[in-house]
Amino acid sequence: MLVPDESAGAGLPEPIPAADTCPTLAEFASEWWVTYVVPNNKPSEQARKEMILRVHLVPFFGNRRLDAISPRQIEAYKGRKLQAGLKASTINTQLAVLQKLLRTAVEWGRMRRRDDVWKLRLLPEPEREFDWLQPHEAGKLLRSAKAMSPKWHAFFFVALRTGMRKGEIQGLHWREVDFDRRRITVRYTNWRGRLGSPKSGKSRVVPMTGDLATALKAWRTRSQGKLVFPGREGGLSRCHASPSRALRRALKRAGLRRMRFHDLRHTFASHLVLERCSLREVQLLMGHHSITMTERYAHVADDHLAKAIDVLDGLGVVEQDEGPEPG
Repeated sequence: MLVPDESAGAGLPEPIPAADTCPTLAEFASEWWVTYVVPNNKPSEQARKEMILRVHLVPFFGNRRLDAISPRQIEAYKGRKLQAGLKASTINTQLAVLQKLLRTAVEWGRMRRRDDVWKLRLLPEPEREFDWLQPHEAGKLLRSAKAMSPKWHAFFFVALRTGMRKGEIQGLHWREVDFDRRRITVRYTNWRGRLGSPKSGKSRVVPMTGDLATALKAWRTRSQGKLVFPGREGGLSRCHASPSRALRRALKRAGLRRMRFHDLRHTFASHLVLERCSLREVQLLMGHHSITMTERYAHVADDHLAKAIDVLDGLGVVEQDEGPEPG
């Protein structure tokens, strides 16, 4: 699975040989995957780390002993990935996996600690921008989805009114939808037919609006089984991309710009801010670990206030003819 590229790091000075007991990155990556990643990570995180190891880290560092990976080689890795067109955030994610692998090797006594590689220098990341639908655009999307199918109408309604992630909606069971108390408990996320915990690792409760409750009750009469949105065979959907494809079709039918499914989550948060909800309330509803993640939506309110102030433009100002004022 993880085969090193013998030419990786060519042109760099050879590192000082390490003790015979220290494994190469390729050797330890296989052990780390089985012993640490699989027991401790959700299926989606396992898939992400496996890809990073197989496609990026092992081809570059795989033939080097762990305690011989130098800061210069790490800088060379960053440079190569930047030249390949990868974003800084993507490279930083790869470096985080490398750092965790090295720290685990130290904890397990497979290498000695080296402070020069213990703290990896990350690349500066530009502030992430996101797209979201204005309220009237969200309405157009829902009308378009309703014309497509009752399923996608209900699916997008849940996304817009709860901010749930795609996998969380796919993993939602009817027992977690409480119509009496009008709330949804987010307990699971679905990753290609496998249930795991939500991204935060904790369940959360999201109140249902009246219009969402009505939409879900209508969908309940058509949906069968324990899952709110089952796959084709009635169980968990194995197709993680199908909601995104359906969203593209609905947006096109509605005459709206193309966007990611995750932008529906941004739309939910932005609408809350527009309606004067506090960032703390938005944080709890979104399930963010830190208020820092929620603060990205603060500018939505600022933009709205900038437009609202236009109502004062010209208020109380009397136009006067040019020339001297009457004596």
